Amino acid sequence: MKKMRISLILIAVVLIVFGWGAHKQKEQKQQINSIINEQQGVNQIEVKDSADKVVWSTKKEADQYKEQYPLSHVDKLEKGDRKVFAEDPDYKITYKRDNKALYSVEILRLTGENTSVSKEIQPFLFDVKGNTYVIYWPEQNKVLEQSENTQKLLNRVK
Repeated sequence: MKKMRISLILIAVVLIVFGWGAHKQKEQKQQINSIINEQQGVNQIEVKDSADKVVWSTKKEADQYKEQYPLSHVDKLEKGDRKVFAEDPDYKITYKRDNKALYSVEILRLTGENTSVSKEIQPFLFDVKGNTYVIYWPEQNKVLEQSENTQKLLNRVK
């Protein structure tokens, strides 16, 4: 009888763990679908600096700086790779639709002369005025492929 209880408890724990994983994966897919479906409606982009102060915001110019395909290439940022970037982001970009935040990304700077970034992260790196950056989606612990629009936006802000 005691072995039966222990087995049932173990089975319950395993089911809970798998259920939690499936729930997180479903939540992530819903968030990605929401961003993809509503991206064309972005009508404001807000850029904050490392002190969380708004340094640039727009409504009229949002079309030329918004990402056409924001999640075209996404990859997980492993702990080892995260360590080679500055702890705090240089910028935080929030894409809004009708004053409601659709999603936010952080612009992380590669620190010092550290070039020990994994091969998986290399395609995500880009340069703006002498610094190397990556676009980080903190809600999902993922890096996003950069685009010319993000570079144009950062060049305008800097």
